[in-house]
Amino acid sequence: MKKSALIVTSIRNCTSAQETLRVQDTVAALRRNGWAVDVLTPVASPILAATLAHDVRVFTIPRLLPCRRLAMFLRGVALATGGNYAVLHGMDEGVGIAHAIDRVTLSRFAYIAEVHHPESIDRLSLERASAVIVPDEDTLSRFPVKPPIARVSVLPDPHAELADNAFTTAEFTAAIDGIYTYVLRTHPEIET
Repeated sequence: MKKSALIVTSIRNCTSAQETLRVQDTVAALRRNGWAVDVLTPVASPILAATLAHDVRVFTIPRLLPCRRLAMFLRGVALATGGNYAVLHGMDEGVGIAHAIDRVTLSRFAYIAEVHHPESIDRLSLERASAVIVPDEDTLSRFPVKPPIARVSVLPDPHAELADNAFTTAEFTAAIDGIYTYVLRTHPEIET
C-alpha cells in the first residue's frame, strides 16, 4: 500500500494565512517524501487549492451546516473508512476530529496533533496522539496541560526568509519525515 495521510485542518481558522502556509508546507514536505496526501478542511481557500499539487485531493463540508465540527467528523469518518490512510494529521481543532475518527473507525490510525493554539485542544486528544508538533517553545509553554514531552517536536515554519528561527525547506522536509517515520514505527500494526 502507498503511504497516505489525511490532514484535518482546524475549523475556526481554516482560511488564515498562517494555517494555509503551514498546510501547504506540510503537504509539500510529505509529497517530497513519497506520501499521497488528502486535505479535509471546512472551506478550501482559493490560495490553498491553487498552490497544492494536482493530485492532492481537498475535501470540504457544505457551507450552510450549523455544526462544522460534526460535519468535519462525519466527512472524516467517511474518508477514513474508504481511504487507505496510514496517518491522520490534525491541526488545532482538527486534532480532536482526528482523535474522534480514530476512535470510531474499525481501522486504527496513528495520528499527529499539530498545535498552534493550545487553548483549542482537549487533554485526551493530546494524550492519545502518536506525536505532537508545535511551531515554537512559546506555544509549548501555553498548554494548560502539558503533552507527553517524549512525543513533542518543535517544528518551526520553513520560511527562513521571514524569521530568524525558521527552518529551511530541506530542514522542514527532513523533520516531517522523521516525525512520520517515528509515528509509523510506534504503530507496527499499520501497513504502508
